[in-house]
Amino acid sequence: MLNSFFRGLLGAEEPPTKVLEVRSDNYIARSIHYREDSMLLYGPKIPNDGKNPKDKYYEIVLHKPFTESLHQMYSLFRSESMETAEEKFIVYKERIPIYIQITKECTVPSLQKLCDTLSEHQSWSIAHLIAHFGYHEYFNNPVVQKYINDIDPITGATPLMVAVKTCSVRVVQSLVSLNCSLDTIDMEGNTVFHYAAASNKEIINALASKTSTSLNVYNKQGYTPLHMACLANAPDCARALMLAGADVNLSAAKRSTSVLPGIVGDILQDNQPKLYQQDMKHGGTPLHWAISREVIEALVDKNCDINALNFDGRTALHIMVLRGRLECAIALLSRGAEHSLCDNELNTPLHLAVKQSNIAIVQALVVFGADLEAKNNMGYTARHLVHTEMSNSNADKILYVLHAVGAKRCPEESRGCGPSCSARGDYNGVPPAPAPGAAARDLVSQMLAVAAMDKSASLEASEKQGKLLCLDGGGIRGLVLIQILLHLEEAVGRPIISCFDWVAGTSTGGILALALSSGKSLRECQRLYFKLKEYAFVGMRPYASEPLEAILKECLGTETVMTDIQHPKLMILAVLADRKPVDLHIFRNYQSAQDILNDLNGTSSPREAAPPGAGGGDACFRPPRPQEQLAWQAARATGAAPSYFRAFGKYLDGGLMGNNPTLDALTELAELRLAFRGSGQLEKVPKTNLKVVVSCGTGLIPVSQLKDIDVFKPGSLFETARLAWGLSAIGSLLVDQATQSDGRVVERARAWCACAGAPYYRFCPPLSRDVAMDECSDERLVTMLWEAHAYMRDHRDMVKELAALLTDTGQ
Repeated sequence: MLNSFFRGLLGAEEPPTKVLEVRSDNYIARSIHYREDSMLLYGPKIPNDGKNPKDKYYEIVLHKPFTESLHQMYSLFRSESMETAEEKFIVYKERIPIYIQITKECTVPSLQKLCDTLSEHQSWSIAHLIAHFGYHEYFNNPVVQKYINDIDPITGATPLMVAVKTCSVRVVQSLVSLNCSLDTIDMEGNTVFHYAAASNKEIINALASKTSTSLNVYNKQGYTPLHMACLANAPDCARALMLAGADVNLSAAKRSTSVLPGIVGDILQDNQPKLYQQDMKHGGTPLHWAISREVIEALVDKNCDINALNFDGRTALHIMVLRGRLECAIALLSRGAEHSLCDNELNTPLHLAVKQSNIAIVQALVVFGADLEAKNNMGYTARHLVHTEMSNSNADKILYVLHAVGAKRCPEESRGCGPSCSARGDYNGVPPAPAPGAAARDLVSQMLAVAAMDKSASLEASEKQGKLLCLDGGGIRGLVLIQILLHLEEAVGRPIISCFDWVAGTSTGGILALALSSGKSLRECQRLYFKLKEYAFVGMRPYASEPLEAILKECLGTETVMTDIQHPKLMILAVLADRKPVDLHIFRNYQSAQDILNDLNGTSSPREAAPPGAGGGDACFRPPRPQEQLAWQAARATGAAPSYFRAFGKYLDGGLMGNNPTLDALTELAELRLAFRGSGQLEKVPKTNLKVVVSCGTGLIPVSQLKDIDVFKPGSLFETARLAWGLSAIGSLLVDQATQSDGRVVERARAWCACAGAPYYRFCPPLSRDVAMDECSDERLVTMLWEAHAYMRDHRDMVKELAALLTDTGQ
């Protein structure tokens, strides 16, 4: 009223769309152009005396229904244009009277809301209006029900879509119960689930209870309902859509490559707290939002696309790097995530890891093969970013991490470079302090190598020569073996296993030898070891055998026998511990020297029918022949490390007698050669005369200081404590000696090879710390692998020399 008073005082007119309560006597002299029940369209007053400003307009007036007074009226719209007024009258007359009849609402505020809505949505039906205002109870009216599937000709929206957009749960439930259409698609390609993506989970659940056919439809923008929920920053809606069956692998804008459907609702149901809601607004899949390794592995097992991109073009690996989640990054990398994909700014995960100053993640990306020379949209490599975008204490360390594995400096023409990356710079970061190691015998080693080369050159050219690879034991440190072999494989340019005629392995080295010989790639083996770490080393020692055996069966097959592996010839070391003294046993995929001689003499050795792993048996037990020996059982036997895993029947870990299998392999080949010659089968002599021997270790641990060890008869409580410590120390020393794979073992092998004329190559990177056989810390493991990577880079000349021998096909 106060506003009206001031308008009257100032002579201002009301807006033409404002609803006004008027009296009928003001329209006595006005002509009526149209009449529709209680709604009239009045023309201007003729003649117009100018006393009333409204007399010049065409005016839509509603007589107030449900009242005996004919003098109460509402002016709904005013315009000087007859055409405009007529168009508005047509819209109003078909909807307003029936709306008032159904709702019984006819006040200035309610009419104002109704008219404003009709001004914005002129083509809406009465059902659209009822849905918009949330009057769920009026859908019981038969008149309204006639229109529940009407489609707005302008937008394509149905009353259900309107109700969803206004987040009216009760209206949605009413419409769904009336079996309204759920499959309509509007003019923009949106389904009812696209509308629901920004509503609430109750609405999504109500819709999903009736249908799921449109859950994964793309609209014209290239978004599914799940993408819309992410864009709306509605994590509850995103979660509800996934629980309803939304496919998380459908990328925005319809990616051309297809992947298996990723339906992960059941995983999310059990892991709701393990998703980082703030990341949902950037899109992607639940992998992008995960905050634990367990969820990542469960999602990947459910076909969640591991390399899917979010709205920023980033993979889940990019996000884990940004968030500093090393465990999650390792889980993705070990499951095969692409490590060098670029985001919308062409940053790879390595670029982001450098920006985040995260040393462990930088090392992880490096050892999994990240592209060190990739450039972002600014033309910067990861090395260039170290000092241009980092200002903390980790910069010098990260620079060295990159430099030590071969990250190149920027070219001459680059601008903005510092001494750490410019072509003429000389700063390479700060290396870690060197770990104490055993005294080197480099001069002796060089002399023996030269002697081996000289003798090899003097051998008869007509005799076929073989190549031997020996892989040490060491538990999870088998990852070091893989890192070494990755460098050799890169140098030779083909699968490394194809370069050798003989492969000997103990414990973890035996498992790796079997996996590679069965067709697994080195990267697959790397993923296998990280899987072993997570599933086999669980609980207290000794660990349960079932998870380890399940992984070995999955990797090697449940029915594969040793002789199914045709190349290379394998020597897998284990210890027969059902006798005293214990005996070394070699699992083979070929006939042993003893069997060759037995066949010649027509004799055989007694064998027990029970397979390895079974209990009982007499002292004359001998393992099955290669054609009867399952490969996974051989792997399980060679890896039966005491105190880590239970014995596998009669077998213990081969590392107890030959943790470095080189000497045993050389002995085996010498025996084979003699057996074939002794049996008169010279033409069948395999390549036992060696062209090269390659020995790979699982890392040199730092040398540590021990106090004097003394064992004596105690005379006091204090001396009893000293005796206990001494016995423990002696026990540890005896185990170390029994499983020794470096030092004198290597020197003997090098000397034997020199005598045989076979060049001997030993790769065993020094480690900065003693890494346990069952180490589970991702940070310690990636540091260990980076050290192996840097070691091989430092020995690239030796690698290149060896590669020439391995690729030489001449005999």
